[in-house]
Amino acid sequence: MRSWIIVVVSLFELSLARSRLCLDDFDLPDGSSQEYNYKIPHGDEVGYWTKIDKDATGQDRRVAFSRSFYIFGRFGESSVEGEDTTITAGLYKDDELVYKTVINCNQGSWENWILNQDGKEEKILHGTLDKACQAGENFDLIMKNDNFHLANWIFNAQPLQHEVRVFSRKTNKVRRNPITGKTETVYIDDVERPAVKILSKSGIYNATHFRFEATGSALFTRLAFGPCNAWPDNLDSECQQVREWVHSRSKANLTDETLADLKKGADANFTRGLGVFGNNIITFNPVCLSGKYFNWIQQVIHADHKIPLYLPNGDPNVNRAYCCCTDMRTGQVFGNNLERNCQLMTECVTYNPECDHAFDPEIGKEVFEDMGTEEENI
Repeated sequence: MRSWIIVVVSLFELSLARSRLCLDDFDLPDGSSQEYNYKIPHGDEVGYWTKIDKDATGQDRRVAFSRSFYIFGRFGESSVEGEDTTITAGLYKDDELVYKTVINCNQGSWENWILNQDGKEEKILHGTLDKACQAGENFDLIMKNDNFHLANWIFNAQPLQHEVRVFSRKTNKVRRNPITGKTETVYIDDVERPAVKILSKSGIYNATHFRFEATGSALFTRLAFGPCNAWPDNLDSECQQVREWVHSRSKANLTDETLADLKKGADANFTRGLGVFGNNIITFNPVCLSGKYFNWIQQVIHADHKIPLYLPNGDPNVNRAYCCCTDMRTGQVFGNNLERNCQLMTECVTYNPECDHAFDPEIGKEVFEDMGTEEENI
């Protein structure tokens, strides 16, 4: 039986040069590991990651906060002879499986498993890897929890699922039919979601641990967690690379026409995005002042647990986001001081944030000289 490394990290918001507003972001012991057992902050606390809110009709509605798990690692130059290189990661309720993925590099395949209602492990999805695992290269694996039955595995920007379902969704709004005069419930048509629901014995938000292990040449180097964006190390002063990395794993679903238009500008390397199989929505992509530097005001940064899912009148809070003064080199919240440098996005739209202290004049001079523009014109 494996002896798992169990780590409990104090819960506080981090704003490192490689993530924004994650609850945890840390390097693994000794710089790399082949197994890890992460205790999810508040994972065993009822009512933290899920809650009961009243919608606009006054009805109780159980809702969940989205969250992402990020694993970063690398493939070594060689592995034990005869040992396959595999990566396994999953959500667990104590020792009981909830949902896991198994990546087999030698076979170029992946499989997703749940513990079904009969208490037996069941494979619910499988497929082939778009790109082979290459010795000496880095890899990343993301698990995004969207709601009670939706969870997306993303390996090196490849979604580990296939098909979508399209349906009409009932809302909490009503309108009067102009012909009959009767009040009718409003529905949203053509809603897209992943086709396969995660109907495991224990629900996604009942998970208390996130475990991952590797064999062969795969090594884990870092873990990040929270309702946040994270990206690889060593991308200071590489804003456009960060933007492209985040975008390629996002819920964007760009059309051919949009991609063609983007070829003319800084986002020429953008991919289509992953649509409903992605991590965060496209509006959370970092905004760059230039290829190297981040804009000193980021007007849309992923919301955390403090911003409610519903407004006092019961309507969904569609503007759940922060607006933050930002370090122009790292993209982190300026000075790691959230209280001074972040406010609600809705307040940012109404009142321009005071972020002059975050503007670096030397960077501004460099950028605008490169643009052929006098700094006074900014």
